[in-house]
Amino acid sequence: MNTAVTAGAFVAIATNIAMVGALVVGNGVAVIAIVAFFAIVWLRNLSGHHIQDHIKRLTIFRAPLPRVTFWMGMALDAVGCVLILIDWHPAIGALCLIVFTVLASLLLLRFWEMEDPMKRTGMQNGFLANIGVVGGLLLLLQNVM
Repeated sequence: MNTAVTAGAFVAIATNIAMVGALVVGNGVAVIAIVAFFAIVWLRNLSGHHIQDHIKRLTIFRAPLPRVTFWMGMALDAVGCVLILIDWHPAIGALCLIVFTVLASLLLLRFWEMEDPMKRTGMQNGFLANIGVVGGLLLLLQNVM
């Protein structure tokens, strides 16, 4: 199964949960949904094969210092989640997740470089889903400022 398609679908679901939660129950559910999404993906990315896959893809896509770039992204993701979760400078936490999502999308979901139509579509779906995630994070940022 294409990881980008699966991740894209998961992102879309998490984004919808966050938006519905904000409308129905309030910001608390939306915040939990957003943080849960990033935390679950963060934990999954700690498995050995995911680490190696991301570093390999960062190398293929010519990211600077691929191993360092990967771990800096993981740190930025974790810091953003913690700041939002404990409600200590949540605006900085939201900005961390926005920067992480934009950079990860530009570094790892370079669909415009894919020749294989299946890979191109899967990566494009993930990229587009991340635009929705950034939109949800911008709403979160607006609410915590």
